[in-house]
Amino acid sequence: MAHDHHHIRSNETRTIIAVALSLAAMLLELYFGYTINSMALVMDGWHMLTHVMVLLLAYFTYKIIDWNLFPNTSEHRILSASGFFSAMLLLGVTVWMLIESLMKFSNPEIDVTNGALITSIVGLVVNGIAAYLLHEGHVHDHADMNLSAAYLHVLADVILSVFAIFALLSAKYFNITWMDAVCGVLASLIILKWSATLLRKSWLDLNQA
Repeated sequence: MAHDHHHIRSNETRTIIAVALSLAAMLLELYFGYTINSMALVMDGWHMLTHVMVLLLAYFTYKIIDWNLFPNTSEHRILSASGFFSAMLLLGVTVWMLIESLMKFSNPEIDVTNGALITSIVGLVVNGIAAYLLHEGHVHDHADMNLSAAYLHVLADVILSVFAIFALLSAKYFNITWMDAVCGVLASLIILKWSATLLRKSWLDLNQA
């Protein structure tokens, strides 16, 4: 199945803009997450790193198609292979985050600063913008598993950002420090379900390409 090159170029542009925004937000989240010992914020930061990697993978996948590096392989198969690899990465990182969140129950202490709260909100805004950019491409080309995987990674970060903000507010204003670990577990379970669905869909798509 050949993809419209206009859509590929358009998706490529959306992807690189999302990379730049996500990288900046990721650095902020990791800094404040480790500073205040917030599992939810750290999870959001590390997960954002994986989606930066996935977005870069998506970008270079489009370049591989542009440069025709695999002339005997269909565009659809290349995009599906990228989507499958992205799904594997999302699944692996989410399992690690779930384990870390469960361990956080033994040490629920967290010291929430205004900077951390602002950072979590910035992360949500950045993820929202990136999700919107990729959603536009996803709507126009459902067959592009490469973009679908990148979109799911960013959407997962939107969920993590919402949970991180809720956990930080709970700790700061209600002293419910264990909510940080609870939010980490709940977010991980939601994303695990998404990643398993994406893995199955991209695998089937790859074998049918």
